[in-house]
Parts: sequence; C-alpha cells; structure tokens
Amino acid sequence: MELSPTLSAKFEKLQTSYPAKRSALIPMLMYAQDEYGCVSDEMIAEIGQRLDLNNVQIEETLAYYSMLHRQPWGKNHVQICTNVACMLKGGNELLDRAKKRLEIGHKEVTQDGVFSLEEVECIGACTGAPAMQVNYDFYENLTALKFDRIIEDLDAGRRPTPEPVISGALHERHALETPLISRRWGMKDSHKIDVYLMQGGYQALEKALKEMTPDSVIDEVKKSNLRGRGGAGFPTGMKWSFVPKDSPKARYVICNADESEPGTCKDRPLMEMDPHQLIEEWSSPDAPSVRIWASFISAANTATCWISWTRPSPKLMRAATSAKIFSAPVLTSI
Repeated sequence: MELSPTLSAKFEKLQTSYPAKRSALIPMLMYAQDEYGCVSDEMIAEIGQRLDLNNVQIEETLAYYSMLHRQPWGKNHVQICTNVACMLKGGNELLDRAKKRLEIGHKEVTQDGVFSLEEVECIGACTGAPAMQVNYDFYENLTALKFDRIIEDLDAGRRPTPEPVISGALHERHALETPLISRRWGMKDSHKIDVYLMQGGYQALEKALKEMTPDSVIDEVKKSNLRGRGGAGFPTGMKWSFVPKDSPKARYVICNADESEPGTCKDRPLMEMDPHQLIEEWSSPDAPSVRIWASFISAANTATCWISWTRPSPKLMRAATSAKIFSAPVLTSI
C-alpha cells in the first residue's frame, strides 16, 4: 500500500520507538484513521507487515477500541455524552436534538458524509456537562443554541473554537490554596517536555533509578502513607512489595486513565496540561523520589508501561514519545 510521505514517516518512527514492535499498533492505527477516515483491509495488511502481526491480531484490537473503526465516519464525528453528569444536565435531550438536526441516528453518517453521530460514555468533561466531542475537539456547557451554532459552523467548513481546557480546571487561586498536582496548569506550553524539565521534571525519577534500590523506593512509598484511590484505600507501598523481585519475566505497569466513571474528569486536564507529570507520576514535595513506576522499573531491567484512556489524547501521546529522550534506557518502553 502506498502511503503519503507524512504517514510513512510517522510509521517509520513508531516502528523504532518501542522494544516490542507491536506496541506501536494503536498509535499507527489512529494515525492511519486520521488520514484515511477509517482502517481499511489494505491498511491492516500494511501495518501487519510492518509490525509482524497477522490480520486477526489487528482486527481484535480494532474490535476492542470503540474509537477505531473499519467504516468511514463523517468528516465531523459528533460524539455526545449521556453518562450520569451529562444526562443530569440535558445530555439525552441534546442527543435527541442532534438526531433531528442531522437526520441520522446513533453510529450513522449523513448522506453527504459531513457528519456522523455517536452516543458515548464519559468523555472526561463532567464539570462542563452537557458536553460533546467532535473529532479531537471538546465543546462543553452546551445549550440548544450553542449546539446549533457549532453544527452550522462545521457544516460551513469552519472549525468552532473548542474548549482550551476542561471547564473549571483553571480558576483564580484562593490565598490559602497550595496547588500540587495542578501547579503547572495554565503555564504556557506546560505539556511540553522542555518546560517540564525546566521545572525540575524527571529529576526525582532519575534519582530513584540511579541512586536508590527497589527496597528503598518501596520504603519511601510506605513512609508517605500513599494509598490507592479506590474503595479499599490499599497502601501503595505494601502493594508494591508484593511484586516478585527475582522473576525474569517482564514487568507491565498499567496506568488506568479511563474516564468511564462519572466524576473522574480530573484525569483529562492532567493528561492535557501536564502529561509528563503523569508519566513521571509526581508525588508529594516531601517525598520527591516517590514514583509510580520506580519500584517496578528499578526492580527489573525493563518494564513496559501502558496508559489506558477512554478518549484519545494527542498531547499525551506526544508526551509519551518525547519522554523517551530522557537518559535512563529503561524508559524506552514507554
């Protein structure tokens, strides 16, 4: 299959960006879909040849992720959230309005190919409900009039101004407020690795990898009393101590950034405005060497890190790629 020079260059870079070539599958599928509108049989064969995968392996991935599709969507793919927060703020009514306005139903495409419509679960915009996503752009606090104007602009070939960040993420700081996770939010180019490095980024992870042992990292986490944010509130340090230390098997670290639970919309601004913090996993300034990956990576010679999220975040994908220029070779599997 003959690819455009731009797509070919992206593919070639991705093929050499991971220790296991198949790790490039999802970004390659997304880049292909962005250019061609869907993932065709020819594209499956092309990617399979590049990554040494058979068609079934690629089709299984396509079937699992709802944002990947085999048939072309419209030029403007309108995704309307009807999860709890948006539902309570009029998400269902907004979906009904979209169906009438576009004269199509769920997962259908207009005859002219300009629009397609999909009812989706949480898109990480709970504080801006009701909300919708058009391609990669988010539109929040929608009213019937605002929705109509957005559709009119799109239909005329104009791109309505999307939300720069999730509603409520940036606000005037209270005098007594001490931001930690959000301290770089609103800073110019805060999502770029150069800015993160200037702010001391990755220094603590480097310390954990070069100056600390796996046991000392775990002890640091135990002292911090860091706990999981799930219902059990299980001590993180104790959980890490359960990882077998002498196993020759590869380690896999899963970062669950899935927004599917209503109210978990804090994940999206973190990924959009400070993705390198997610990659390094900033903790407390009182324990700067504590990192989510540190004990896993330093306990093994290699680790593969997966980040799972419901809606694709281009900034996070770019950050994960740029982070690999950081010196420690174990980070090459990001």
